[in-house]
Amino acid sequence: MELDLHGYNSNAAIIQLEKMISLAKKNKSKILKVIVGYGSTGKTHKIKDNAIDFLNEIKNKNIIKDFICGEELDIFCKKYQDFKYKELISETEKKIRNKGIIIVVL
Repeated sequence: MELDLHGYNSNAAIIQLEKMISLAKKNKSKILKVIVGYGSTGKTHKIKDNAIDFLNEIKNKNIIKDFICGEELDIFCKKYQDFKYKELISETEKKIRNKGIIIVVL
């Protein structure tokens, strides 16, 4: 599943993210690709920062298993090296390493 948060303010983006995580889990999806942008046009860095904060919070509550940002999909990145769910991420995503996405493991 995929969720594009462009066009939302940061509060509405988190609400949409929470709804989509719930829907994805109901549909038994293993991952959710969240498009957050990377801040090149202004406000998207706030969406990404808030999404990361929210995902850390729900990860600590065991609502999601883990998440990783697109720029961390690099064999030299410590977070990627320690990431337990590499096999769930497509080879295309790994090659692109888009810093405007977050992969959420449900």
